[in-house]
Amino acid sequence: MVLLIVAVVIGALTPSVVRQIEHARVNRAANVLAADFLQVQTMAGRQQAPLRMVVDATLKTVSINLTSGTTLAVRRLGTDTEFKIGTLAASPTSVLVLPNGMTSGQITITVTTSGYSKQVRMSRAGQVRIL
Repeated sequence: MVLLIVAVVIGALTPSVVRQIEHARVNRAANVLAADFLQVQTMAGRQQAPLRMVVDATLKTVSINLTSGTTLAVRRLGTDTEFKIGTLAASPTSVLVLPNGMTSGQITITVTTSGYSKQVRMSRAGQVRIL
């Protein structure tokens, strides 16, 4: 009888716990991407050269590259990482970050898992926001 009550309570709590974990993963991924935006601005200033930030939606990666094509850093957000992100989308898929912190245009990255999503946006002026 006690085991039945325990099983019912655990069964009732499991969906909400799973949903909370998924939301936490999306929120963490958005915070990490915002930090990556700030990191690419800092790296461009240190390099005294423009850097390109490229989002690959199929591989669920965000990479920081020199304009020559050399990759400096890669952030993986796929299901084989601790983030376990379902969908990664960006508009546009790449942006050039200048040494003064400005960009070639606004970029918005959307992170989604199980219907819950967050957007991380960097404006042309270099302001980073999580929406």
